[in-house]
Amino acid sequence: MKRILPVAVIVAVFISMIFIGYKVSAVSASDWYERADLKSGGLLYDKWFKLTGSKPEGTHPAYPAEGKQSGDSTWRCKECHGWDYVGKDGRYGSGSHFTGIPGLLDSRNKEPEALYSALSGTGSPHDFSKEINEDFRWALVKFIKEGQMDMRPYLDKSGQAKGSVTAGQALYGKYCEKCHGADGNAIDFNGKREGLQGVGFLSNDNPQESLHKIRWGHPGSEMPSMVTDAGLSDQETVDILAYSQTLK
Repeated sequence: MKRILPVAVIVAVFISMIFIGYKVSAVSASDWYERADLKSGGLLYDKWFKLTGSKPEGTHPAYPAEGKQSGDSTWRCKECHGWDYVGKDGRYGSGSHFTGIPGLLDSRNKEPEALYSALSGTGSPHDFSKEINEDFRWALVKFIKEGQMDMRPYLDKSGQAKGSVTAGQALYGKYCEKCHGADGNAIDFNGKREGLQGVGFLSNDNPQESLHKIRWGHPGSEMPSMVTDAGLSDQETVDILAYSQTLK
């Protein structure tokens, strides 16, 4: 004869399973965050589709109609929130990259789960669940929480780095010279402008971008992160930028 459990017992077991499931889910989210790769997050912020290998089509649906950019560039986090992470309150407060969108610096204070939900939730303007896998979405969350720095105290109004050129020269020689050369021109970034565009050019033309790349590397390259690979402090990365700005 089969033993039939009382309804009250079945309900109690079901409620317990829901509770346990919730607990497992919460722990799982914490585990995802802990194992997320911070460097990948910095690279994804720069150009996530260089890491995923899948280029988005068209202009991002949340990109403002009055913006001056179009196509896949509008899908880059930096395009709206800026290389300095303060959006309309920083370098992108005017010019061809202006969108009027705020930065992400204050989002450092949000819980990881809330940030992940914003990157994954249906109806969210930042729903990247179809474009970016779970590992990478958590890496972005970790970057937003731990990888951003307020660049404004480290740069003067003209964009000059407030760092030690001497200290920066030693660090550049140790970590950067092998690939970029002693004069910074071994790699030509060769944008839309005429002439050689090496380290000296970029660090003066866009110090915020240069500092981000010093800290996290360049997507699709073997460039190391001075934060995670070399273990440098914020000030030491600024020192590298200060020396880089002396190169011609």
